[in-house]
Amino acid sequence: MRITSGILKNRRLKTLEAEFRPTKESVREAIFSSLGGSCDGLHVLDLYAGTGSLGLEAWSRGAKHVSFVEKQKILIDQLSQNIQVMRNDSLGTTDVIFADVCAWLKKNITSYDIIFADPPYNEEDTFINTLDAIEQNSSLSSTGCVVYELRYTQNIPLVKSWNIIKEKRYGKTKILMLKRI
Repeated sequence: MRITSGILKNRRLKTLEAEFRPTKESVREAIFSSLGGSCDGLHVLDLYAGTGSLGLEAWSRGAKHVSFVEKQKILIDQLSQNIQVMRNDSLGTTDVIFADVCAWLKKNITSYDIIFADPPYNEEDTFINTLDAIEQNSSLSSTGCVVYELRYTQNIPLVKSWNIIKEKRYGKTKILMLKRI
């Protein structure tokens, strides 16, 4: 797996043989194209970070700060190593948080311009729980958006305080871009 654009373009991410599903390069390229390509000066949050591919892509594309939240220690360790290997003076800052996403969001006091959420596909209530936790502490800036990845067959419950601004299918993956109403 590699970074598709920006300062770190073509840099390879080391990954582990663990039970996770990193976002494919083609899907990441499509996501960032929909977001305008650049993340210059933005604050980005990568929830259920896994390998951190979405957050690292934003970092490479100029994000001022990227926070990664993941609850699997083995993935946190690998992500931290990838960040260390790739770090240079042209890149923004990062922090890696070892925590349960929804519990962390409920305590979070920072606002982000883009929030990526790519939870395990087998956790059905995660969609509503994650959006509720983001809304509860205003983790999303007033102009920001949430980019949510889920299985294409998963039903999306109606969430009254969120507006789906884009929905796109890529193979077995569905990407939703949401803004608060």
